Amino acid sequence: MYLFLKRLPFLLVVVTFLASCRKGELPEEHYFGKVNVALLNLPNTPKIMMYFDGKQLDTIDVRGGSQFILPAGKQGKLSAYDANKQQLLADTLITIAANGLQRFKFAYSAELGLKGFVGDGGGGSVPVDSFDVQIFNNLSASFYPLEKYDLAFIYADPDSGELLDYPLVVKGWARKTLSKVLRMRAVNANGNVYTFAAKLLDPATGQVVLQPDGSEFFILTGAELAGKSKVTTVYDDGNGSILANEIDL
Repeated sequence: MYLFLKRLPFLLVVVTFLASCRKGELPEEHYFGKVNVALLNLPNTPKIMMYFDGKQLDTIDVRGGSQFILPAGKQGKLSAYDANKQQLLADTLITIAANGLQRFKFAYSAELGLKGFVGDGGGGSVPVDSFDVQIFNNLSASFYPLEKYDLAFIYADPDSGELLDYPLVVKGWARKTLSKVLRMRAVNANGNVYTFAAKLLDPATGQVVLQPDGSEFFILTGAELAGKSKVTTVYDDGNGSILANEIDL
């Protein structure tokens, strides 16, 4: 009896612990989540080292990415550094999901002026009549001095060729930043392909910002967009004329 009484406090702790967890569950601190980060294969990208919440993880790979196992429920910054220069390139705030897998892609190219985490778009499930795109603002301040523009779109009707406004405007599109993932139509019901152009708007007035040669629009997309995810860098050619460079994800 004495031995039983001596062990009673321990038994009560065990019973309380079991009662606090439904069958088959553990407290959240006993769970882990996975984070996979892949590196886009861009020109002259250096070795990239990942950190989470200030703790060094490992470098990331172009082929399939690198996977990290982290404590669930923890919120922190997922950060990408130039491993050679020990220089922060970009970070994003995430929360580790219990027993989950979060996928990220990181892009860095000094030549393209592109750095940051890019979305997976539809995660490999973009509908065959649509495409996903993120648009990176790499316009020069000398020709386009506003820190933020609104970005509007037009398209050529695939059947008639008529130019029409597309019902989407990216508000506050800032210099050196990526837009959120935009899902846009690639083909119509007849299987004919849309062609998109874009125009800059002054956020204060809503007026179109003209290029130096007086052009209102610039071509945004190429052909064969259906079912794809991409990043498009928008830049000017040194004379102020706007160009776009597409990267398939």
